[in-house]
Amino acid sequence: MAREFWLTGGDERSYWTAEHLKAVGMAVHTYGVPGLADAPLPEAFGQIILPFPSFQGALLKGHSAVPAEEVLCRVRKGTCIYGGLMDPWKKAMEERGGRVFELYSSEPLTTYNAVLTAEGALCLTIEHSPIALYGANCLVIGYGRIGKALAQRLQAFSARVTVAARKKSDLALAEAFGLLSEETGLYRHGLRQFDFIFNTVPFPVLSRGQIKEISPQCLMIELASAPGGICREDCEAQGLSYLSAPGLPGRFSPKTAGALYAQSILDLTFKEEGI
Repeated sequence: MAREFWLTGGDERSYWTAEHLKAVGMAVHTYGVPGLADAPLPEAFGQIILPFPSFQGALLKGHSAVPAEEVLCRVRKGTCIYGGLMDPWKKAMEERGGRVFELYSSEPLTTYNAVLTAEGALCLTIEHSPIALYGANCLVIGYGRIGKALAQRLQAFSARVTVAARKKSDLALAEAFGLLSEETGLYRHGLRQFDFIFNTVPFPVLSRGQIKEISPQCLMIELASAPGGICREDCEAQGLSYLSAPGLPGRFSPKTAGALYAQSILDLTFKEEGI
């Protein structure tokens, strides 16, 4: 018998999540998913897939305005809820007996998502800049999953890449891969030389004074989750171009992102069932 999933809300990634599940024989019902028909909502959900990330205030994140309460009121004891960044609704769903599976920090999805984010950042940069990445001076702040994937791809474009990190081990690893290094927050070699600055760290990484040092021609790209690490207002006050770039996998590679999300959920389901 096919396993049954509900998908609610989301962007084009949710569409491809549904298509992937259908392709492997799952029974799929959708509500508020772009490009797919709305099915009448059941009295109670068995397994429900929320967007990735899941919520925006009191609504499910996505193109359709689906209230979070539409999900919460249908959660019962044993309902399996899959999503990412589900606070502050996670506790409420658990109090109703739901089994919440947080996928935002799960592997290998987190690493794959970092790769798609890095690819999207390159697309965005090329789209919004009059200069090539070839030969450009790039600063990547943070050397986690996204920082590593992005620095590697910028290097492949023959950009001159500097990585800023706090851990000495991260700085040593960056140097081992032929990258320049700076300590986050200090930037001892200055900031004026950079054509592009990418931030992947979700806390302040540039002071107001440091932002004043940056060249007016530099493009600032914020990749970290809200509230980010670069102050938009300070950048705009200096006449700097600033791009907030959340959800790049959904924007530039929704089919791949959706399939990876679906497969991660299937892997969890099979593991729970001992398959």
